Amino acid sequence: MHTDGGNKHAHRSAQTRERFMDAAQELFAERSIDSVSLNEITVAAGQKNRNALQYHFGGRDGLLQAIIDRHAERVHELREACLDAIDEEKTDAAQAAARGLVYPLAQYISENEAGVYYVKILSQLAALNNQAVNPDARSAISFRAEERLARTWTRAVAHLKNAEAQRRMFLCVSITFHGMADACRAYAAPDTSATLKQREAMFEQVAVAVASLLAAPPAG
Repeated sequence: MHTDGGNKHAHRSAQTRERFMDAAQELFAERSIDSVSLNEITVAAGQKNRNALQYHFGGRDGLLQAIIDRHAERVHELREACLDAIDEEKTDAAQAAARGLVYPLAQYISENEAGVYYVKILSQLAALNNQAVNPDARSAISFRAEERLARTWTRAVAHLKNAEAQRRMFLCVSITFHGMADACRAYAAPDTSATLKQREAMFEQVAVAVASLLAAPPAG
């Protein structure tokens, strides 16, 4: 009986966490992380206990981390498969790095529309808070280490000095997440041209832009 009660409590707790993450990821994505209060998230999640979010996540950063982790594992799986295909094709380093970043996210969105929220949240967080592209970042939010992708990016910027390589990687990450987020907004907007509503084609152009920036010769 005690075990059944414990299982029911764990199940209810898991459901509550899911409701919080569902509500928060949509609000954060559509309005911005900084403009949404924890009380708004609690109300949107259908929770009457104002301390429940703090109990389950510890606060805003814990909730954000849980949302990122929720999506990151599947994106990682898709990225590994993507990099396998790239290796077989013997794609040049700049294109491999761009495709390895963009394509798994595009594929994830195609199989899970909540991936749109994930990309929009990453567009607010990723470049400044990710030590891979901003080594001095001191954010409480952590991102999964994609070591295989990192090696591909290192090869893609091997023709650049360290400072310029870091700047390019920072900009490429920014272009990717902001570009994909805007492509998703254009796709959903009622007054967007037919050309801009072709979301997959827009994602492809993001990859083209990133590859071009990575491959460009040193400035000056």
